This record gives sequence, C-alpha cells and structure tokens, in this order.
Amino acid sequence: MPDILAIHWDKKRLRVVEANIGATVKVAQCFAIDIPDPPSPSWLREALRRQGVAARQAIVCLSREDAILRQLELPDAPDDELPSLVQFQASTRSTTPLDQLVLDYLPIPRRTGSVQRDVLLATVPRTSVDPIRQALSEAGLDLTTLSISSFSLAELLLRSEDRGHNLKSRLVILADGNRLEVVLLGDSQPLFAHVVRPPLDDDGRPMIAKAAADISRVLVPAQPWLVNSPIERVSILADGPEWDGLDQAVKDRWSCPVDRFTTQAASRIQDLELSRFNESMAVFAPALGLALGCLQRRSPVFDLLHPRQPRAKQDPRKLQMAVGSAAALVLLAIVTAVYQTWMASLDRAITDAKTSESTISGTLKVGEPVRKAALIVEDWKKRDINQLQQLTELHEFMGGTEKLYLTEYNFGPATGEAIGKIFANGNAKERGDSKNFEDRLVDSKRFRLRPRELTQQSRDSEYQSRFELDADIVPPGKSDKTTTGAEPAKKK
Repeated sequence: MPDILAIHWDKKRLRVVEANIGATVKVAQCFAIDIPDPPSPSWLREALRRQGVAARQAIVCLSREDAILRQLELPDAPDDELPSLVQFQASTRSTTPLDQLVLDYLPIPRRTGSVQRDVLLATVPRTSVDPIRQALSEAGLDLTTLSISSFSLAELLLRSEDRGHNLKSRLVILADGNRLEVVLLGDSQPLFAHVVRPPLDDDGRPMIAKAAADISRVLVPAQPWLVNSPIERVSILADGPEWDGLDQAVKDRWSCPVDRFTTQAASRIQDLELSRFNESMAVFAPALGLALGCLQRRSPVFDLLHPRQPRAKQDPRKLQMAVGSAAALVLLAIVTAVYQTWMASLDRAITDAKTSESTISGTLKVGEPVRKAALIVEDWKKRDINQLQQLTELHEFMGGTEKLYLTEYNFGPATGEAIGKIFANGNAKERGDSKNFEDRLVDSKRFRLRPRELTQQSRDSEYQSRFELDADIVPPGKSDKTTTGAEPAKKK
C-alpha cells in the first residue's frame, strides 16, 4: 500500500504524488486537484476517492508566496540559544502576534566578514494553515510535515548530484506557468528563495530578457554569500516552449553551465523510482522533493509543524544535591577524624596533647580551599543574569512594537553594586512613547538609567523619534539612586 501523499498546496491547485516509502521512493501515481470556490467540506475526500488514493499520511509544502521569508542577523550565540533569539526577533519584526503564526528557521553559513549568526526565518499565518489541516482531517489524512516548496526543490536538486561532489553554489529556477521560483543553494542548503513574475509580451509569452534581469535583481541580497563562492551551475525546470531562450539568457548573465532538469535527469536519482511517472517535472518537482525528504536528507530539515526548539536544560538542583552530598561526606569525615583524635588524646599523656592539636589544625587547613571556593561560587551566582530572560523582560516593558522597537541591543558586565549593563538604540512613534518606556523601567526598581538626549530623527517614517537606553541592572533594594528624564548638564 502507498505510504504517503506528498502535496504541493497552493491557493488554487494541489499537485499530489502518491508514493511508497522504503529504501527508495517509488512513485505510484501523480495527479492535480483544482480547489473549488467555494470549497465544500468534503471536496478533498471526494477528489482523493476518485483517484483511488489509499495512503493515510500526508506531507505538505506550501508555495513560496504563501510564506514570508526573512534573513535575520543574530548575535554570535550557541545553537541552543538561537530558538529563543529567533522568537524574540520575530516578535519585534512581525506585525502579527506570534500566537497567530507558525514558524521555523534555518541557520545559514556566515557571510564574508560577518561576526553575527544568520538565519532564514519563515512565517505562515495560522489562517492559511488551519484550512489545510481541516481539509486533510476531513479526508482521513494525518498531516505529519509542513514545509515550503523552495526547500523541497533544494532536496530534489541535491539528490541529483553524486554524494560527496555537491557544488559549492548552485541556482535552481522552477518555471511554473508565468511564475519563476528562484532558490540559491550553498553548502548543500538553501540560502535564499524568491518568486519572479516577468511581464508578458503581446503574444502572451514571458519576456525572457526581463525575466533574467529580474532573477539577477532578486539575488542582490544574497551577494555576500556569492563573493567567495560564485554560482557554479544553474538548473532550470521548465517544460513549456514559452521559456525557450531562458537557458542562454541566464548563461550569458552568470557565465556558468546551465542545464535543464527534466524527467530523464530525475530518473538518474538512485533513491527515486519513476516507472509510473508520465507528468511534467516542472509541475511535480516540489512534491517529488518533498517525498524524497522522507529518506535520509541531503538538505537540512525544515518543518513548520515541528520547529527547532532549544535543548532541554539540565536541572541545576541535581548538581546542587550532588555537591551538597559530597560536602556532607567531607564534613562527616572531618568530624569523625577530629572525634577519633580527641578520644585517642584522652588515653595519651600530656606530651601527646600538642601533637593532637597540630593534627586538628592541619585538618582545618585542608577544608579552607573548599570554603573559599564556596564564597566565590556564591558571589558568581549573585551576579549571574539569564540574558534571554532579560530580553523577554525588556520586551514586556516595551509593551510590544506598536509604539516603539529596538534596533540595537548590547549587554555587558558591570562593576560595583550593578550586576549588568544594557545599552540599546530604538525608534518610537513619539518622544512620549520612549519616555513612558523609561518610566516603566524605573518603576520596576530593577534599572538605573542615565539620561540621554538625541536630536537626530529616525529614518523610519512611522517611528520618527530616536532614543537611546543606557541603564545599569541593580539588585533589589539598590535602585533608590535611579535617575531618568533629567536634563543633561549644559556645558559652560
């Protein structure tokens, strides 16, 4: 029995591949389903019944246009901290609350000369995902994976290369009607994805020269990755004659080999059996790549249903209990030694008493390093700050990004009674918004603010008031010296 349905789901049509998943992907049948307008509750179940579908699991990829892809620049943090940083950045940049979105991200290689972490963030409104879940559930299918067509194309094209001989940089162009989906691959993973819709000439054919120029234009943000790794090959998936000439136009622009990825090229993929495939490769390429992703993947996993999560943190109480037990054993050993020495001293002469005293003093000196180490650990714990928790707390004081947002955030250690320093830049719609933000920080009695005065306006037309935040984090009860809003001293 076929194992899965791989579905490329756009707003008007479904491209479906029914396949057996084993050591390879064996295609059983391919077909397209038009989404009725308006759709009935049972439209998908009836369409699948007419096709004789027996699979009960579905994996879905949305069209590139149905998702928002953003490149995020994050601090150089460990992988375990990236999920929380991505969540924070997504909340500040999205006009839609995070609880109304599904999202996942993909870490991408560093750009030349960059000291930051770069990730590719994809978000999709739940209002787009919920109808898909409902239709599949009504049809008796379990949705196990939700991806985006660009990532499925990457998996399909990477499997066409011999293992161990992947190209450094490769461009994939899928021609689907009057739509070009452009995916840039580097180091065996997607770096960039976009959709181009070139204008049509008088005969209704796409203008090839304009299409090549538009592809070059949308790749401008990806230039930092192409400085040291220029595009080595371009693969075009196009079946219609309207795209004749695109191969030469692309070759002239990038001066690299250009090939057509056809059904014959896909048949050379060892993990894919296409004996029953008689359809257009350009039409079903995303669904085929989605099915291949069920095997051992060549490209990174990207699943909006199961996004990347931070690793489960170890419970520090277990370590504290172990340290406490060890300390108790050491203390018990010391007390036992002292007691035995004292009992032995009762049976000795007065001349042996001095020797006993010397033994006790030596034993106490052995424990002195442990005591000093405990004091150092206690002081370190008092100054320890969870920076991710600090970011979340700061975002709560901001009250969302409706009135202001941060453009730069820096955290560092402090000296004296302060336990940390924060310096941030941001934009606000009005000066009063940033003033209210500062007042909330002061009222929390956790921050000591130093007044800043800015005259330069923001470049953001909606958030025209710039502000700077220069604050110390102080322990509870130490914020009585907090100052904010005071006029800076004038120079004489």
